[in-house]
Amino acid sequence: MTLMLHRGGWEATKADLAAVPVPEPTGSYFPVPYDRYIEEVELHVPRFGLEIKSSQFALARDGAQMFGVLTCTNGHGARDYALAIGLRSSYDRSLAVGATFGSRCFVCDNLAFTGEVSMSRKHTSMVFRDLPDLIYRMLGQVSSMRERMDAEIAGMKALELPAAHAHHLMVEAIRAQVLPASRLPKVIEAWEEPQHEEFTPRTAWSLFNAFTEVQKTNAPRAQMEGSLRLSALFRRELALN
Repeated sequence: MTLMLHRGGWEATKADLAAVPVPEPTGSYFPVPYDRYIEEVELHVPRFGLEIKSSQFALARDGAQMFGVLTCTNGHGARDYALAIGLRSSYDRSLAVGATFGSRCFVCDNLAFTGEVSMSRKHTSMVFRDLPDLIYRMLGQVSSMRERMDAEIAGMKALELPAAHAHHLMVEAIRAQVLPASRLPKVIEAWEEPQHEEFTPRTAWSLFNAFTEVQKTNAPRAQMEGSLRLSALFRRELALN
């Protein structure tokens, strides 16, 4: 599974999330139990015409950080990708309760988060009161953003990239801290020798997936943050808005 990686995290079940000891609250800190957060999101998802097809979770820092991905059918009928809702939280105050949305490419199981719709709430007083409404409003935006995501992916599939343009995007990705410069040779390899026939066309979609293929080996937090930067870069450089 793409979120459970070689470094910085390990695969977890819902039972594993529930088993992590929740820190005691203080006057200014009210940690949200991981399992309660997941259940709250799962409760709201069907209300927006979405169906969860699979769930994946990871723990890091001895359980102090949690990451998750809910893969949902989203009604657009595409056979090669689906909606992905990324979740994260922590018990060490390093991460707020957060969510973002994007896509999962079926052929390679790559994840990409757009950052166009996101939700974040610190572990402070009234967090339990505010969380259901925050999740509801975030999913409401996701529902309205599905057409835009579909259009951006269709645009990348249709846009042929000359070699010079592809190399320019690679350089800009390093500048934007999508990934370290040391990982660029892996991106070039994935671009020039794609593992899947679907990415043999020299298009922006193929290059995008070359990046996400390499990002799969990052720690969960780095994977999410790098993916957000990648989506912003392609949207800006290719005028996908």
